[in-house]
Amino acid sequence: MNLPISIRGARQHNLRNLDLDLPSNKLIVFSGPSGSGKSSLAFDTLFSESRRRFLDCLSARARQGMEQPEKPEVDSITGLPPALCLEQSVRQQSSRTLLGSITEILDYLRILYAAAGTPHDPETGQELVRKSPDRITEELVSLPEQTRLVLAAPAETLLAQDPAATLGDFQRQGFLRVYWNGEVRDIEEIGPPSPPPPDAALVIDRIIIRGEGTASRVADSLQTALRINPDEVRAIITRPGKEAAVQAFHTRYRNPETGFLLPQLTPRHFSFNSPLGACPACQGSGLNDREDAPCPACGGLRLSPLALAVTMHTPGRAYNLAELTALPLEDMAGEVEKLETPASLATALNPLMGEINKRVRFLNELGLSYLSLDRQANTLSGGELQRARLASQLGGALSGVLYILDEPTAGLHPSDTDRLLHALRSLRDQGNTVLVVEHDEQILNAADHLVDMGPGSGANGGRILAQGTLPEILENAESPTGAWLSGKRSMPASAHRALPSSRLILAGAAKHNLNNVTLNIPVGALTCISGPSGSGKSTLVRDCLIPAVRQDLAGKRGVPRIVQGSEHVNRLVVIDQSPIGKTPRSTPATATGLLQVLRPLYAQLPLSKQRGYTAARFSPNIRGGRCERCLGTGMIEVDMNFLGNVTMPCDACQGQCYNRETLEVTWKGKSIAQALALTVDEAADFFSSLPKATAILKSMQDVGLGYLNLNRRADTLSGGESQRIKIAAELAKAPAWKLAEDGKRALFILDEPTSGLHFNEVALLLTALFRLRAAGHTVLCVEHHKDLLDAADYLVDMGPGAGRHGGNIVAEGTPAAVAAMPEAPTSRWLSSH
Repeated sequence: MNLPISIRGARQHNLRNLDLDLPSNKLIVFSGPSGSGKSSLAFDTLFSESRRRFLDCLSARARQGMEQPEKPEVDSITGLPPALCLEQSVRQQSSRTLLGSITEILDYLRILYAAAGTPHDPETGQELVRKSPDRITEELVSLPEQTRLVLAAPAETLLAQDPAATLGDFQRQGFLRVYWNGEVRDIEEIGPPSPPPPDAALVIDRIIIRGEGTASRVADSLQTALRINPDEVRAIITRPGKEAAVQAFHTRYRNPETGFLLPQLTPRHFSFNSPLGACPACQGSGLNDREDAPCPACGGLRLSPLALAVTMHTPGRAYNLAELTALPLEDMAGEVEKLETPASLATALNPLMGEINKRVRFLNELGLSYLSLDRQANTLSGGELQRARLASQLGGALSGVLYILDEPTAGLHPSDTDRLLHALRSLRDQGNTVLVVEHDEQILNAADHLVDMGPGSGANGGRILAQGTLPEILENAESPTGAWLSGKRSMPASAHRALPSSRLILAGAAKHNLNNVTLNIPVGALTCISGPSGSGKSTLVRDCLIPAVRQDLAGKRGVPRIVQGSEHVNRLVVIDQSPIGKTPRSTPATATGLLQVLRPLYAQLPLSKQRGYTAARFSPNIRGGRCERCLGTGMIEVDMNFLGNVTMPCDACQGQCYNRETLEVTWKGKSIAQALALTVDEAADFFSSLPKATAILKSMQDVGLGYLNLNRRADTLSGGESQRIKIAAELAKAPAWKLAEDGKRALFILDEPTSGLHFNEVALLLTALFRLRAAGHTVLCVEHHKDLLDAADYLVDMGPGAGRHGGNIVAEGTPAAVAAMPEAPTSRWLSSH
């Protein structure tokens, strides 16, 4: 019987002394609003404790250089298995990390190419040849009867340093003769030591060919020769009635015409991270650094000429490693299964080929068939990266593990979510416990066990409101998630109206996999672009529409407009999930402009006027008011010698970013640092008498960010939080109705704005989008969330599949119209279906 994971007294971050029992070998989902404590419980408590226990099992020497996690705030955890965390973070990925690296398929392929690849001369392209000892024996034994054979091991290199000593060593081993200047001579006949001739070779045996009866002696002598020189053996062959002729047999790959000799291949010869395998011109980066263009030597393939000259064959064609990994995974799956390998290596290579085929199959099953193994990891979305890691774990076939996943449905179309669920169930059925932090309705409905947290965020969260099976959650009046899933709560009415006649039209979009499509967007309406992952949505919007609108808005003379109808908007606002600032110094207060409101306030206070402080004094980025110990960051990095560096709150300002004199200025009893440490909800009360500050804080509350601290560092925000901060900043610039009156009609483009949002927060987001639409602005969302799609005025559904199977606008119209089109990939998930 598998014991449950029992948690007692969990107090990490905002957790309220939680006691919880989680069943083993089940699919468990943590749900609840952002900031309710889901991640604190899953990652900062369970995963952190599992990792800490693992590191405690290592020796002190093995732990050197590793970051030592602190013990989470919890009384006890029993029944905790080893945990693996599959996060979405892509920020730390190097440009040298590829999809093939993450899934380990590239490692297997390097072994395969080193062991079984067919090499060619990098200069001429000619296939290189080598002969095995068995093959050499066969050729020699098949010579005519009575052929005289002298087997010799080339020894020029051995003799070069000290001929006399080496010859003496040969004699002590029992060898009597050498081949020297074209003839066989006794070693004792060799005169005073002199540089050996190029044909110097140690005579191993002299044999007369007498059919098959000679085979064993030839084989034994050949093995002796190869022990002296493992790369080459020479045979002086005298056929009956003919002159003697010297024939060389090479056991390594060699071009007999040019003399090119291939080194012994290893997996490192196929790695662009190794000097052996990297392109010598770009050191494996694939780029010409000065021009940021593909390296002219390798064409961006990263590998050396030697590595690119080794191929594996299918019945149809030959592939070098770069060509094979450039195939879309759906094509690669079939080609890898057809790769031809030597029968003699079958025992060694069959398990290897099995691992490659299995992992490629899992990637395809998880909806990543449009990607290739040479895709850089830092260009993958968080959802794509997490699914790639998931495929690797499926390939590993571990059991007894706790897998923790962070919103794995991010960026997934409902059809892709079905594939993801199949993979999660496979992990569970292998004897693992799968814990998912998630809001997606399909995942919630499929869970074996649900834990609903809340009721709010931050200080208002940290509690378990309900837990149990799906039927138990649906009937539990205390569960907010259950109320949404059961239909007791519903999204705000979308107030659909007749579509405006004015349109934004982008024609002839043909980048990447787009098939010359025309995008038609109603002006002043809420439009959503949907479709499977990889169908071309982001390419159409990010790579085609946004640059075209920006060019039109620039209004250069003589340059025709690319987007028909772009005169209906005079501002483009792109709101994606990228960080709110370029450095960790950025915070919600700086990104929304709140700090710009507070700095003049503090500069007008009596003590500031008395001391001559200006608004600049209250910026943590400017010398004068900031703490010079930490340069206004609030943190300092401590060198721990052999251990990793540790970041700690500044001991001078205690993490407040400002110096003592600046902190002496207070408003309503709070310094600027204390005011910025408030949550949005707390600040809304504190600054209620300031209209500009109130407008900003109200907008942040309207998009569900009331729990967020104003001084939260940008690098600790999720993509969804960053995006909602940007939405709040736009809503706060002026009342929405005034924006339209001033003629500032904007085109708002949002990239999956529901990512990471609970049902409650999606409802708040919809209300905010309705406000923008009501003001006459045009809102375009790339989205998969069913509730947002149902609320849209107009849908553009792309597909029908991913990669080369996508790139088309399959259906467009109102949600009801698209729901009635069975060819639309999203139709069966729309409410009006």
